[in-house]
Amino acid sequence: MKRNNLYKLIKRILLPIGALAVILTLLVISCKQEFEKTIPDQTYSDSVNVIYGQPKVLYVIADGIRGQSIQAAAPPNVNTLLKNAIYSWVSLGDEETTEPGTNWTSLLTGVSRTKHGVVNNDFSNTNLDTYPLIYTRIKDADPEANIRVFTTSQLFKDNLTADTDESEVLPDDDAVASAAVTALGEEQVDFITVHFSNPNAVGASEGYDISKPVYKSAILTFDDQLGELLNALKARPTYSEENWLVVVTSSIGGNYPIADNDNTIFSNPIANTFTIFSAPRYQTRYISKPFVGNRFQGDFARFEGQRHAILENNDANTIYNLDTGEFTIELKIKKNKPIKNIYPALLGKRPEWSSGGPSNGWVVFLEDNYWQFNARGTGDGNQVRGGTLADASWSSVAVVGVIRDGTRFIRTYTNGAFNNETDIQGWGNLDNDAPLTIGYINGNGHGEPDAYVADVRIWKAALPDDVISTYACQTSIDENHPYYPYLAGYWPVANNTNGTIIDEGIFGNHLTLTTDDFSYDRLNDYLCAPSTDDLGALVPRTFDIPTQIFTWLKISRQESWQLDGKTWLDQ
Repeated sequence: MKRNNLYKLIKRILLPIGALAVILTLLVISCKQEFEKTIPDQTYSDSVNVIYGQPKVLYVIADGIRGQSIQAAAPPNVNTLLKNAIYSWVSLGDEETTEPGTNWTSLLTGVSRTKHGVVNNDFSNTNLDTYPLIYTRIKDADPEANIRVFTTSQLFKDNLTADTDESEVLPDDDAVASAAVTALGEEQVDFITVHFSNPNAVGASEGYDISKPVYKSAILTFDDQLGELLNALKARPTYSEENWLVVVTSSIGGNYPIADNDNTIFSNPIANTFTIFSAPRYQTRYISKPFVGNRFQGDFARFEGQRHAILENNDANTIYNLDTGEFTIELKIKKNKPIKNIYPALLGKRPEWSSGGPSNGWVVFLEDNYWQFNARGTGDGNQVRGGTLADASWSSVAVVGVIRDGTRFIRTYTNGAFNNETDIQGWGNLDNDAPLTIGYINGNGHGEPDAYVADVRIWKAALPDDVISTYACQTSIDENHPYYPYLAGYWPVANNTNGTIIDEGIFGNHLTLTTDDFSYDRLNDYLCAPSTDDLGALVPRTFDIPTQIFTWLKISRQESWQLDGKTWLDQ
């Protein structure tokens, strides 16, 4: 029945006796029935799915197991955890550490080395008063929580067991497993950390790869010990009434040659760990290696020292003045790590590149681990910062001069993503008589480059954000590009062409290499690979694990704790 008809009927029957309350009640019932027909009875969650009861944690840490090695070994007890787990074989430890102490501390504080201060196995400058152990945080939230730690390392016990109810150093991994099994049989236990070290000792001696039989055997022995812990856990009389989160991880991988080196942190075998968060209520979520970029192959000119290429046709050079209009400059950069000198120029049109940028024109240059665009005109000048450049792989950078509401702006992009914007209306006209140059530009106060430059494109239009992002990581341009009619120059800078850098654009303004000592190197590297920080955020890291545990234990994380980790969801 329509609500209007229902209302008229009720009014005709009941209004004489003043039954306003009845009218309202019937209207609410009718609306509720219609509402229930349109809203499905379904609940969505954006938080970790936990059972509200008695949350407890079994935390298993193994030194020296590479994620790729344990994945290849396919140990049965590890694999039984995966059907109800958030897990990854490409989780990450600290990129610069070679000994497990740094990662132990991150695994037990939730912050990185730069905060907790532990470098490798050196605990002399720890900052654990500001960033205390997870055990301290748990005790603050629940003083009655019973916490046990079993390890083979005196260093681990002496530095990383504060505020535990029991911490014991045992002679070997078998003894550690046995002590932990005994503890799991006791009623009053809430958090057990079990630390194994034998895989690391074997890997250091034999090699960290399952092609080494002794190392593979050490991984399978660790798996047997894990199986003992899981059996003891499930044998607890109160297990069905408790909510156990099982965390299994390696503190550090091990040095071993990588067959397919992609020049990212994922090719650092020491940083390659594995992480498993397992609980009965978790759905399976596998976190794989993220996309690290497209392959960019070819023979590329290395702009090292004072090597450079110029456009010798003076008449054609005027095309690449930026005057007061709109433009876009794009290029690919592969810098050789580390940057040897400050402010090396890679591409520009300027009479000189000197301190203070005294001459009119523009230049793209390197600074620290990022790039910048500098320009000066008839009015003023300055620079606009680009983004961070990956080490040992290609990055795509772009500079766009755009006019909005009569005001001129410079916008910078790295790998298709926007970086910064600056109002340059006061800079004036950027024209000059200098040649377009790739590589070194004469001047003082700056260093010489050591980098590869390729796929240089200059447009007489301001390419919009969506076009920048769509084409930034492609390695060629043709007539299908929506702004192709505005392409003023396109230099792939690939393949040796006898001292000439070919312009494949419509003008054919080829550049000339100024020396004969250019080297063309065969490269097959990734393009548009995310930075190490960006990549790391896409997989579990050592300092994520305490954050996951706090969430499981229903301990509210405080902003003042300054945790670096994040919570991983099973959705």
